[in-house]
Amino acid sequence: MKSVCLALLVALLSLIVACSGPESLGSKAEYAALQGAEVTYRNQPISGPEIRTMQGYELLALPSTEGRTWIMLKAKHDPYWKQMPQTDTFSIPKSLLDKLVRENRASPDVQKVLSSHVTK
Repeated sequence: MKSVCLALLVALLSLIVACSGPESLGSKAEYAALQGAEVTYRNQPISGPEIRTMQGYELLALPSTEGRTWIMLKAKHDPYWKQMPQTDTFSIPKSLLDKLVRENRASPDVQKVLSSHVTK
């Protein structure tokens, strides 16, 4: 009986771990939305910030040295900051960040990271 209970406990803990964090199915689906946006808009020029909806998620595209940097505004699964590609060579106008905050379109984690990339 003890071994059955232990096996059930291990199975339950494994399920909990698999359903959370960056390797969870939900997080993978969110990264897939970012990848879909990157592939769809890869060869199109960008002159300023853009907001697109992919697979039900609002994504912010910011010009960067790599072309576009895609940022998920309100991820539902950990990690709550998701971007593609991984780079720091992007910036966001303060007026756009203020608007996203005012309209509650960006999660607190996203607001915090974007605030470190603000331009006047």
